[in-house]
Amino acid sequence: MRYNRFVIRNYRAITGPLEIDVQKTALTPVVGINESGKTTILHAVFAFDYYNDDLNDDGRHLKDTSNLYRTSSPPPVIEAEIEMTRSELNAAILQCELHHAALKPELVALKKRRALPNVMTIRRNLHTLKYSWDFQRIGSPEVQDELARSVILNLPFILFFDDFRDKIVERIEIVAAKRGNVTGWLSIVEQLFKQTDKAFSVFDLPDLEERKRKTVLAKVQRHLNETLTKEWQTFRLDDRDPLRISIDFDQAVSVHDPAISEGKAVPLASAANMLGVLAPSPQFRPATPQAPKPNAPVAITRNYVTFHVVETDSAGDEHFFFISDRSKGFYWFFNFVMKLEFNPKVVADDAHTVYLLDEPGSYLHAFAQRKLCHKLRQLSERNRVIYCTHSHYLLDPDIIPVSSIAVADKDGDGNVSLVPITQYHGATSVTRSALQPVLDALQIRPFVYDLTATHATVITEGIYDYFAIELFRNNRSISVLPSVGADSIKFYISLLIAWQVEFRALWDNDGEGREKYAQACDLFGSGIAGRGLRLLPMAAGQPRRIMQDLFHGNDLVHVRTELGLTRDCSFKRTLHSLFYSPRRAELVQTMSQTTKQNFEQLFESLNLG
Repeated sequence: MRYNRFVIRNYRAITGPLEIDVQKTALTPVVGINESGKTTILHAVFAFDYYNDDLNDDGRHLKDTSNLYRTSSPPPVIEAEIEMTRSELNAAILQCELHHAALKPELVALKKRRALPNVMTIRRNLHTLKYSWDFQRIGSPEVQDELARSVILNLPFILFFDDFRDKIVERIEIVAAKRGNVTGWLSIVEQLFKQTDKAFSVFDLPDLEERKRKTVLAKVQRHLNETLTKEWQTFRLDDRDPLRISIDFDQAVSVHDPAISEGKAVPLASAANMLGVLAPSPQFRPATPQAPKPNAPVAITRNYVTFHVVETDSAGDEHFFFISDRSKGFYWFFNFVMKLEFNPKVVADDAHTVYLLDEPGSYLHAFAQRKLCHKLRQLSERNRVIYCTHSHYLLDPDIIPVSSIAVADKDGDGNVSLVPITQYHGATSVTRSALQPVLDALQIRPFVYDLTATHATVITEGIYDYFAIELFRNNRSISVLPSVGADSIKFYISLLIAWQVEFRALWDNDGEGREKYAQACDLFGSGIAGRGLRLLPMAAGQPRRIMQDLFHGNDLVHVRTELGLTRDCSFKRTLHSLFYSPRRAELVQTMSQTTKQNFEQLFESLNLG
């Protein structure tokens, strides 16, 4: 049983339908300018699962769900396409029967039907919080709602991480009444206990004999620290050893006075006097023991489990800190690992869970963000991951396919949309801002968006190749895109393919250039290789050829003389000076026919039409 896709309609600024296909794309990075609706999209998906209603800052995703850009709009609806086998559906029907006896006749009749699809859509109205199905033969509205809840109970869970709002509860109350229906951080702690030993439960701590309680806590603490140490090696926030966590049991006594609850005046007294802890006044000695009065103050004992960071100094002394006292990077790390490793909502096989992450790793330094990028990709191998980011470190093209990136955008009427990067066409200024993280990840200068205005784009190994081609481009309708080395050209090829821009990728005809050219041919296939991949054309009798070889030596000497450069000035400095010289056109015009013919042959080999 799993989610295939989500469709959002009329949720806040999303008129929709806005579709996210998690079956097609397991890893979806979402980029966009501020206030473009990225977080709104995550909240909408999170709102589908009723289990999440009390989570995310006490249900923030279910508040103010109407479209504020309109005076009236239809109710917000989140729908999910769900794939399940007939046996999984029957199990959900049976589970629903056990909890809703009045619905049994309809459910039994449903179970007997032969023709039921294995892919169905369930919708949730966020005003009524009720579910309905697109398959009308499911039954009455009540059956549809209850059966949907039974199905969702067995679906992979939808988890939400918000770096800026998520808070770690360092002193968690153990509320006995929540046993069996535990949520929030208490549920995470309970899962930590269960993973340590299936027989353990945080709810048993208050009743355990003190020595036994200490033994249980020691085992749980060891398991937690082993997990943190393993994950620390993944992120490596700094060169120090991982910080150790201490887990303790704590109790606090408070006084409940019914007289106060009923609004009656109570004489000022300490809790101890109210409970009779202090000795009675000499003037008062009861003749016989008396039963507590019905309205007498009652002592209430509250039980807590607490977390502290333990740091050992050079002398071996331990120092205890609140988790919130540590760096924001460690705070994020602890929060992320606890929710990832000990989340009770993850189904048994940990597959197809939907992870929603808002600005993950915002407080991590660059190296740790790169590690997180690997972690997100690894997580998506068995699950579905959607994350919003402004960080180019989380869009590393060696890890994240550029084609998987989606752009959140808001039009002039305030409507939010989500567009694959291959189909995104925004205003130039907005486009550059929205996709800046992608540009940074690919090391592409922002003028790349101007490439669509020309007939074709020539991708070169570096900036000096760019200078050389620009000098002889004349009136040809081409753009030149400089890379940052022979190996980086392949990243630019991926981007131009995605944008459907005609291109030619050009490598030097030397050892490194031939190697990277061959790798690109294998990577992109013979079709693209034949049309768009090129080596510098060779000259007769030469074993190699680079861009510098296209210039006749006397021409370079002449340029150095005219620009006042030394005779031994490097080719790169000579070319740089020529390109930015006010006399550029004049000096290029006076170059030899040999140099000019070499560049004409180069343009002919590119077959630009």
